[in-house]
Amino acid sequence: MASLSAILEHPRKGSLLLAVVALLWLLPGFFSLPPIDRDESRFAQATRQMMQSGDLIDIHFQDTPRYKKPVGIYWLQAAANWITGGSPDGPSIWRFRLPSLAAALAAVLLTAWMGRLLFSPPVGFLAGLILAAAPLFGIEIRQATTDAVLLALILAAMVALLRVYLAEMRPAGSAPPGVGNALMFWLAIGAGFLIKGPVILFFVGLTALALALLEMRARWLLRLYPLPGALLALALAAPWFFAIMAKSGGAFVQQSIKHDFFDKILGAQEGHAGLPGYYAATLFLGLWPFALPVGLAMFRLARRRGEPEIRFCIAWLIPAWLILEMIPTKLPHYALPLYAGLALLTAYSISQNLSSLASTTAVWQRFLGCLNLGATIVIGVAIAGAGLWLPRFLHQPIDPMAWPYAFVIAAAMLIGSIMTARGRALPGVVCLLVASQLACLSIYGRLLPNLDVLWPSRMVAEAIRAYADCPSPRLASVGFGEPSLVFLLGTETQLTDPGQAAASLADHTRCRFALITEDARAAFDAAATKGAISTEILAQLDTFNYSKGDWQRLTLYAPGP
Repeated sequence: MASLSAILEHPRKGSLLLAVVALLWLLPGFFSLPPIDRDESRFAQATRQMMQSGDLIDIHFQDTPRYKKPVGIYWLQAAANWITGGSPDGPSIWRFRLPSLAAALAAVLLTAWMGRLLFSPPVGFLAGLILAAAPLFGIEIRQATTDAVLLALILAAMVALLRVYLAEMRPAGSAPPGVGNALMFWLAIGAGFLIKGPVILFFVGLTALALALLEMRARWLLRLYPLPGALLALALAAPWFFAIMAKSGGAFVQQSIKHDFFDKILGAQEGHAGLPGYYAATLFLGLWPFALPVGLAMFRLARRRGEPEIRFCIAWLIPAWLILEMIPTKLPHYALPLYAGLALLTAYSISQNLSSLASTTAVWQRFLGCLNLGATIVIGVAIAGAGLWLPRFLHQPIDPMAWPYAFVIAAAMLIGSIMTARGRALPGVVCLLVASQLACLSIYGRLLPNLDVLWPSRMVAEAIRAYADCPSPRLASVGFGEPSLVFLLGTETQLTDPGQAAASLADHTRCRFALITEDARAAFDAAATKGAISTEILAQLDTFNYSKGDWQRLTLYAPGP
């Protein structure tokens, strides 16, 4: 125990240990999960087309401009492919996920750094583990999207902000941070603009404003050198924005700022609506099983809001959380940048043994604590049983290992939850970490990659490659247009109508295929008959389209003899 404490007290050794342990949560399923619809496959395919064309300014998905997000994530994914020797035509989705994995490790280490600055090295280490174990974090880092990278940049800026804040609040401590700290802050802001536009300012700027209002002073923010720093961030982000505006004729601003940004603020976009309280409700799943300690301790933490450490976390979490709850468009990952702050408070509450129900005297607090405990246990049992229920729902065989996994996950979660609620924080958190790690291995490592019906694009691609006699088979798809199909089978994949799909099989080679949904088969057969085009059925696939939430029968055709 003493040697572990010494490692945690050493910044480099503690960070290395944390990175190695965090990979136990980050790696399961990273290489084996197929391309996920829809955002991941769209990002990856747009990056592939950027690599194929050599145009590092414009962004397209097939022939359609993709101007919802800036270019930063596409550059990072292209660089990851180049560094690992990937081909622009290769379907290896894991290469496109590498920026998310690197950003996830950075986010875990930055969270630990903040915990070290705010509380102590052990608290920082535990906070990093809690973030790594959070299911919402795990979902996002396994996708080639912007969210993990944006989180790392937000946390880098938060570290810089925290350092100048603590220098003001603890003047007797170490020397105030210098120009290098401000440089980190503004480089993160500029890079954040290239990743997801002004979203980084929402979290970082709101925290700085809240702190200035709470402390009734803002001069300490001058240590971030706001004027030259803002010019630096502008110099980093502006060249591409000017280039894409000139190249798109203003279409980028129309799509990204108006349709993607303001439409989400002013109304529920793409059916992703939710009532206020949505993020509080999803927290139990998104931070499972560690929503329990911070939930049990939140009243004690609120009473200590005068302490600079707690006040910083409050300024980070409360204003942004309230605004997110008011915005009509809601998706769980919008709150992801707040989970690092929650992880810090959770780790601190565990270290101070603030999460005991036994020491709570107010009846209403005990009632809310019991509700929190109950919700954590119910969600834990559901996660433990996912390996048994989901295959049965999808008519797939149950993995024999699902039974022992489910039993140990449920037992560890139940024991850990009860111990934590009874004030035995250290053994409780160990049990919770065991439950979380086994759930990660079971779901990401074994369950999801092996549920074939969940991955129709992978099934179609495998069937085509097993039959095709050319290196680059071409597919025309009718009714099934998920982006993963384009990513796995290439940019030339056609998302078309029954007549064009039938016509594509007219050359009678084993290099052309058509994929037809059940409701389009009659029209396809009629078009083939009318054009005297011979076809044969290679496979009929019964799949579950999770993007739409329904079953689909897909028929794969090849040219007939």
